[in-house]
Amino acid sequence: MPIIDVKISDLERLLGKSISIDDIEKYLPKLKCEIESIEGDVITYEATHDRPDLFSAEGLARALKGLMRIELGMRKFNTVVSEKFEVINQGPFYRPYVLGAIVRNVEFDDEALRQIFNLQEKLHITYCRNRRKVSIGVYDLNTIEPPIYYKAVKPTDARFTPLDHYEEMNLEEVLMKTEKGIMYRHLILEHSRDVYPLLVDSKGTVLSLPPIINSEDTRVTTRTRNVFIDVTGTDLKSMMEVLRIITTSIAERGKPERIEIVKIISGDGVILSPDLGIEYIDVDLDYAGRLLGINLVPDSAAEYLRMMRYDVDVLDDKHIRVHIPPYRIDVLHQVDVIEDIVIAYGYEHLVPELPPAPRHGNSHPLEVFTKKVRDVMVGLGFQEVATYMMNNPETLIKKMRLSEVKLVEVSNPRMEKYTSLRNWLTPCLLEVISENKHLSRMIKIFEVGDVAIVDERTENRVRIERHLAFAIASPDITLTDGLVHLKALMRTLGISYSLERAEHPSFIKGRTARVVVEEQEVGFIGEIHPEVLQNFNTPIPTVVAELNLGVLLNCIAKH
Repeated sequence: MPIIDVKISDLERLLGKSISIDDIEKYLPKLKCEIESIEGDVITYEATHDRPDLFSAEGLARALKGLMRIELGMRKFNTVVSEKFEVINQGPFYRPYVLGAIVRNVEFDDEALRQIFNLQEKLHITYCRNRRKVSIGVYDLNTIEPPIYYKAVKPTDARFTPLDHYEEMNLEEVLMKTEKGIMYRHLILEHSRDVYPLLVDSKGTVLSLPPIINSEDTRVTTRTRNVFIDVTGTDLKSMMEVLRIITTSIAERGKPERIEIVKIISGDGVILSPDLGIEYIDVDLDYAGRLLGINLVPDSAAEYLRMMRYDVDVLDDKHIRVHIPPYRIDVLHQVDVIEDIVIAYGYEHLVPELPPAPRHGNSHPLEVFTKKVRDVMVGLGFQEVATYMMNNPETLIKKMRLSEVKLVEVSNPRMEKYTSLRNWLTPCLLEVISENKHLSRMIKIFEVGDVAIVDERTENRVRIERHLAFAIASPDITLTDGLVHLKALMRTLGISYSLERAEHPSFIKGRTARVVVEEQEVGFIGEIHPEVLQNFNTPIPTVVAELNLGVLLNCIAKH
C-alpha cells in the first residue's frame, strides 16, 4: 500500500484551522490510514489501496473536515462546461483513449506542487498499473492553445524539450536518452516502433509524449493559476475514475476553484470529461443494523454519513438514499456505505459479541493421523525437524541426480535459495544432516510436512500432499536398519504392507524398494547414492524412507 507524507502546516492550511498531534493520531486511523511516523512538521502514513482520494494532503484534508465537523456533507465543486476547449482524439490503436479536464484559479507553492506530483505518481503505480492502463499529465493551461490533438505520429515527426531537460529531442531520442523514457519505453515499443502517441495544441506546441514524459514548455510552476489535465490509456472506466481523483484534488487548491468540463471528440462521438455526476445508493437501515450490531435511525445514520462527506436523503424510517462523491470510486455497494457509518460512529463504541458457533470444531482426520505418526516416530527414537516448504531446483533435482522434474516455481523470488516449492522431503532431510553431521555419530531425524506436486489434472495444476520422511545417518547404517524402523512404524499404525524392488537415481541400485499397501504405492525406502551424499557434503551412509500419509490414511479408513 502506498506510503504518503504530508506537512502538518500544509494540512492546516487546507483545513483552515490548526490540528493537534492528538487529533492526527485519533482521526487518521479512522480513515484507515496507518501512521508510520510524525517527525517535526511531517506526517508519514500508509493509505489503504481502496481510498486513492487519500493519497495526498488535499483529499486527506477534505476527509478530515468531515470527521472534525469543520464541513459536513458532500464537497460541492464549482463546475461549468467549457465552451471553447476541445480535445481531438486521433490516438494510436494500442492506446486509443484520451480524456481531459481544466481547473482554474488555483494557488500553488512548492509543497502544493509536491503533493500534486506525488499523487500523480502514487496513482500511476497503483490504479494506473505503472502507466500501462492509464497515464496522467498536468500542464500550465496558459502555455497551450486549444484545441488539443491526441495524435499517432512517426517517432521522427516531432521534437520537443522533455521535462527537466534542456535540449530538444525527437520522440525516439526521448525514449533512449531520458530516465522516464528508458523506464517506460516498453509501453510503446512492445506495440509499435513506427507509431508513437503525442499530445499537441493548435499551434503545434507539444504537451507530452504519453505515457512517458511531459514537455518542459508546459511545466506547472508556483506561478501557474490554471491547469489542464489529461489522461490517456486503454480502459475508459479506469481513466475517468483516475481523472476524477486528480481533478478534485487539484480543485482543493482553488481560490475558489472552477472545474471546466471539456469535449473529447473522436470517431465514436463526443464525451464530456470529467464526468462528475453524482450517483446514489439506497441503504436498508435494518440490514445495516444487523451487520453492525447497533440500532440505527435515519437521522443518526444521515449525520454519520455527512461526517464522511456524503449527502443523504431520508426516504422513510427504514431507508436512506446516499449521494456518492465523484472521487469516492471505492463505493460500489451499500456495504461500503455501512462501513463509513461505523467509521464515523466509532469502532471503539461497538460492544464485542462472539458469534454463535454453528457446530463444534473438530480436528481434520489427516491432522489427527499426523499427530499419531509424530508420536510413533518420537517413540522410535527419532528427532523431529521442520524445514521450509520453499526450496530450489538445485537442491530438489540436480543434487538428487534427477532431471526433467516439474516444480512449482516462484515468478519473482526474493532469494536464490527459495525459488520453488518442495515436491518431496528427502532433500530437506539431507540438508539437515549435512549441517549437523559433526554433532553425533548417528543422526536419526524425521519430518512431517506438505509437498507440492505439479498435476495438470487438478483445477490449479498443483496437488498438495502430506508426507512423512525419516532418515538415519551413521557409518554402520544399512538398508536393513531402515527396514526395521519402517516395520515398527507400520505395525504400530496397524498397516499391512509389502516391498517391491525399485530403482531410483537418488538411491543405490539394488538397495531401494517401493512401499506398497493394498496394491497401491505409498512411498519408498532406500540407501542414498554416494554421489548424492557427495553433493550434500555428507560422507556418512544414509538410509531414507518417505511415505504419503494421505494415501495411508485412506487405506486405514477402508478398514
